[in-house]
Amino acid sequence: MPWRIAVLLIVTTVLTSCASTGSSDKDIQKSKQDGEAALLHVFDVPGSDWTTEQREARPAPTVCPFNGDAHAGVQYHWFVNGSAPTDPEAYIAAVGKALREGSFTVEFRETDYGKYGTLHEAVARGERLPTVAASANAKGSSIMLDSICVAGDAEKLGPTGDRNGALEIESEGRR
Repeated sequence: MPWRIAVLLIVTTVLTSCASTGSSDKDIQKSKQDGEAALLHVFDVPGSDWTTEQREARPAPTVCPFNGDAHAGVQYHWFVNGSAPTDPEAYIAAVGKALREGSFTVEFRETDYGKYGTLHEAVARGERLPTVAASANAKGSSIMLDSICVAGDAEKLGPTGDRNGALEIESEGRR
């Protein structure tokens, strides 16, 4: 039952962040800049090393639902892998603390993968803030970040990671 509540909270947060009525290139740029700022904030937390290439990772514009239209919004998506922290649990705690100081609400999770070890995660969200998921174990660390969804056409911004279309294609392939 608790996982259903978590899913409901995630859906509510995503829909709330996509409910903006504004539509301009400025909104799209601000969404991207806010995502980049959050990513840099995580990079600055000591404990994991990030190469110059990782720090300069370019996000993929992604289609997202906006005002009830599954393809009317755009958000930026980053996925970056880093080095293995010496103490993954302490590193994720420090990431969570840094994000809380940045006005995010942070949830922590641990998942035991048996012989592969424990994955420590911090998932951060906030009103009109990007969604940040940082994870670490003895093998490495990663950051997945989605900027807020704003009105726009992701196709005009370059190659997209259209998750809606990918889900539709995957579902059609199973029929």
